[in-house]
Amino acid sequence: MKHFLLFSLSTLLLLGCNIRPENNIEELSYFNIEELLEAEIQYLIDENAGLEKTVESNGNTDLLEIHPQTKDEWESQFSLFYEANIAQPGLRDAYREEELTPLEGVRTKIFSARAKKSFVQTFEVIYNQDKLSQINIQTQEENEIYSNYRTLKLFFDAEGKHIVGFDVTGDEDMRLKEPMKIHIQAVITY
Repeated sequence: MKHFLLFSLSTLLLLGCNIRPENNIEELSYFNIEELLEAEIQYLIDENAGLEKTVESNGNTDLLEIHPQTKDEWESQFSLFYEANIAQPGLRDAYREEELTPLEGVRTKIFSARAKKSFVQTFEVIYNQDKLSQINIQTQEENEIYSNYRTLKLFFDAEGKHIVGFDVTGDEDMRLKEPMKIHIQAVITY
């Protein structure tokens, strides 16, 4: 009886230590672009970086040199990327995740929306030789009077540590207005 009680207690203790939570946050998290941008913005401020932007809209082209000094100013430059953050509690299980096998050292992690009405349709993270190389995001908004489609791209340096530029392409169509096409190319300057 004493051995049975000791065996039962030991078994319960071992089983109790091996219980895993049903919804492990690690398994359900998506790539968090907001965390990446927060760290990068601090780096850009510390380095006194700037932006050279080319903005094309309906045939008009503007060249801009911008020198954001504060966190808020940099956040406004990356605002479209912040809006496309899929690592939010409300979006849990909203995306399918797949990873394309490496092709000559290039590996792509793709998050695809399960619902057609999701703002972010695809979110791709591309690694070259296991270093972050590029992030591609496709967004869409549609309703009865408005539609907006965007492709956002973030480009990283060869070490995969810092953003070197971004690209935004968009089509906006609203009833009773002319459709608008926009293309923004930005390069980080030091």
